Amino acid sequence: MPGFAALGTSLESTSHGRAIGNERMPHTMSRTIRTLWMLLFWIAGNAAMAEDGSVALLRNGTDSMSPREATRYWVDADADSSISAAQGAFADGAFKPLPRWPATFGFADGVHWFQIDIENADHPDPDWLLVIEYALLDHLDLYTVLPNGRIEHFESGDRRPFSARAVDHRHFTFALDQPVGERRQYFLRVKTESSVQVPLTIGTRVHFLNHAQRGDMGLGLYYGVIIAMFLYSLLLYFSIRDKSFLWYITYVGAFGLGQSCLNGLSYQILMPEWPRLDDQFLLFTIGLALLAMLMFTREFLELAKRAPRLDAIMRVAIWIELAILVASFVLSYRHSISLETASVFAIAALCLVSACVVWRRGYRPAFHYLLAWSFMLLGIVIYASLSFGLVKKTFITEYGIQIGSCIEMILLSFALAYRFQLIREENEALQRDVAEKLEVRVNERTAELNHALGDLRVANRRLQEYSLRDGLTNVHNRRFLDEALPRAAAIAQQRQESLSLLIIDIDHFKRINDTHGHLAGDDCLRDVADVLRQQVREADDFVARYGGEEFVVILPGASLDTARQRAEALRKAVAQIRVPGYGDPLALTISVGVAALNPEATTNLTDDLLRRADQALYAAKEHGRNRVMVDGLAPLE
Repeated sequence: MPGFAALGTSLESTSHGRAIGNERMPHTMSRTIRTLWMLLFWIAGNAAMAEDGSVALLRNGTDSMSPREATRYWVDADADSSISAAQGAFADGAFKPLPRWPATFGFADGVHWFQIDIENADHPDPDWLLVIEYALLDHLDLYTVLPNGRIEHFESGDRRPFSARAVDHRHFTFALDQPVGERRQYFLRVKTESSVQVPLTIGTRVHFLNHAQRGDMGLGLYYGVIIAMFLYSLLLYFSIRDKSFLWYITYVGAFGLGQSCLNGLSYQILMPEWPRLDDQFLLFTIGLALLAMLMFTREFLELAKRAPRLDAIMRVAIWIELAILVASFVLSYRHSISLETASVFAIAALCLVSACVVWRRGYRPAFHYLLAWSFMLLGIVIYASLSFGLVKKTFITEYGIQIGSCIEMILLSFALAYRFQLIREENEALQRDVAEKLEVRVNERTAELNHALGDLRVANRRLQEYSLRDGLTNVHNRRFLDEALPRAAAIAQQRQESLSLLIIDIDHFKRINDTHGHLAGDDCLRDVADVLRQQVREADDFVARYGGEEFVVILPGASLDTARQRAEALRKAVAQIRVPGYGDPLALTISVGVAALNPEATTNLTDDLLRRADQALYAAKEHGRNRVMVDGLAPLE
C-alpha cells in the first residue's frame, strides 16, 4: 500500500544512514537489517489489506460469506436511475457504508444502489452466486464491471418472470463468474414498492444448493404444521359446528397461503409467469387472514356477551379491515401493503386487550387464547417492525412469524380443545339440571304436552286441509285432485262401479279479466265455486279447481247419463249467477265436458279419463259454449 511503501522507504534511508555513519558495522549486516525491515513492512501491508473491508475476498476453504464490510450503498431519488448515474455517484464518494446489516430501510422511496468489489484470492471454484434472501423485491438489476471496463447486465425481481433467476429457487440469485486472482466490481440496483430489505450473501453454487435444501426442508415442516392444524380445526368444526372454528380455519388457510407468498413459494410453484397476480394474491391473503383473526377473536372470546364495549370496537375494526381488503384491489401495492402492515399493530393490541379483559372477568378459555396468540402476535409485530425498518434483520426477526405461528397453532389447538370440553361440560351440567327438575314437573309437563299434542293434531288437520284447498275459491286444489282421482278410480275399478268426471270451464273468462280487471275475475271464480259446491252435496263427490278458470267434479258411482244430467243442472245454476259491482251485473255461463271411467282399461286410468273429459270440453266450446258435451255423444242443446 502507498502509506506502507513510503514508511518503508523512510526507514530504509534511516538505517542506511546509520550504516554509513558507523564504519565498524559490516556492509552485509546493513543489508540484512534492511531486508528484515522490508519483510516486516510487507507483512504489515498484507495484514492491513486483509483487514480492509472494501473488497470481499473469496478464499480457499470458505464457500460462503456475508459481504457486510465490502458493501456500500447510495439512494437515488430519480426513479429512472441508471448505471452511469451510480458509477458517477461512486466516483464522487456518494456511496456510504451500510447503517445496519442486513440492509433494511423499511418502506423507503427512491432507487437503492449497492456496490461490492469481489476478488477471488485463491478459491478454486469460480462459480459463485450473489443471493438476496428476501422474496418481495420488485426490480433487481445487477451490473458487473469487468476488468476491461465492459458492463454485463442481469435482471431479476418478483415483477419479472421466475425464469430470469440464475437458480430455480424462491430467493433471488445472480451468477458470479470469479476467476482466481481477478477482482470485479458489482452494482446492484433495487427498486421496489415493498419494504426495502436486501440481505446479501455470497456463496458457491454447490454451497447454496445444499443450504437451500435444508431451508426448504424446514419450510416443509412448517407448512406441514399449518396443514395439520387446518385439518384438525376442520374436524372440530364438523363435530360441534362452532362458528369460531370456521373463522379459525379461514385464518389458518389464508395465513398459510400468505406465508407462501412472503417466502416466495407461491411465485415459484403456483404462478411463476404472473408476478402481478402473485402481488395481489399476497395482499388478499394477508387482508383475509387479519379479517378472519378479528372474527375468530370476537367469536372465541364471546365479546358480544362478555365485553359489549370491546365488541363494538371489534366490529368497527372488522369493517375497517374489510375496507382495507377491498381497497387493496384498487390502490397501489405500496399503499396497500403499508396499510395492511400498519393495521397489524392495531389488531394485535386490540386482540390482546380483549383477551385480558375477558380473562379477568372469569372466562377461562381467554387465558389459553392469550397465551397462544401472544407468541403469534409478537411474531407478526416483529415482522411488521422489520418491514418498516424499525428493527434489525436477524433470524428471529425474519422468521418471527413462522416461529410464533407454530407455537400459536400448537397452543391454540389446546385452547380450542379446552373450549370444546367446556362446551361439553356446560351441556352435561344443563342436562343434569333438566333431569333433576323433570321429575318434579313431569305430571304438569305431561299434561301440557298432551294438550299441546291435541292442539297440534287439530292444527295439523287444519293445515292439511288448508294445503289441499284453493286459497281463492275454497274448493279443493289441484294437489288434492292428483291424490283423490287415482284413489277413486282404483276403488271404482276394484268394486266394478262407474265413475264419471266433469271438467268445467267459465266461458269468455279472459274477456272478463281484460274488460273489468282481475278482481272481477276473482269474484266470478268465487261465485262459480260456491254454486258448484252447493250443487255437489253427496258425501263421495267433490269439486276441485283444476287451474285458471277450470274446475273438476268427480262423481263416484254415477253413470254417464246421470253425470250428464248433473252437469246440465250445474250449467243452469251457474247461468243464474249475476256478479254485482262492475256496472251492469255480470252474467256467467259455463261449458262442461263429461266422461266416464273405461272399465276395460288396465293402466293410466286417470290420464285417460281426464283426456276424454277434456276433449269433450273442447267440443262443447267449439259448438258455441254454454253447453254440456259427453264423451262420444252429440252435444246437449
